[in-house]
Amino acid sequence: MPVLGLVTAMALAAGYPPSGSYGPPAPAPRVTPTFNPGVDRDVRQVRSDIEHGRDDGHLSPREAKALRREAARIGALQERYAAGGLSDSEQAELRTRVEALRAVTNGKRLGTIK
Repeated sequence: MPVLGLVTAMALAAGYPPSGSYGPPAPAPRVTPTFNPGVDRDVRQVRSDIEHGRDDGHLSPREAKALRREAARIGALQERYAAGGLSDSEQAELRTRVEALRAVTNGKRLGTIK
């Protein structure tokens, strides 16, 4: 048996698919650049809203501290996610967290949330 025939027979016996039958490669996950200016800008805006609420007396020092802490958590999470590029689900999570923080901050500032 020629060497090529022997290699082919061994490959078939080992369960390897024939050459060319692997199919197309799986698509790579979508990843965005490591910096997301939208989320970063939104976090800065919420931090500004927190400070304005504190300065205006609508937020107690304790409330402002808790809201700033959550903003810092979102910033840290963004940095951790951005280390390998932001996937779509990571971006969605960051945006959801920012919007929740914004809603709570504005609700407390307007007095609709106690």
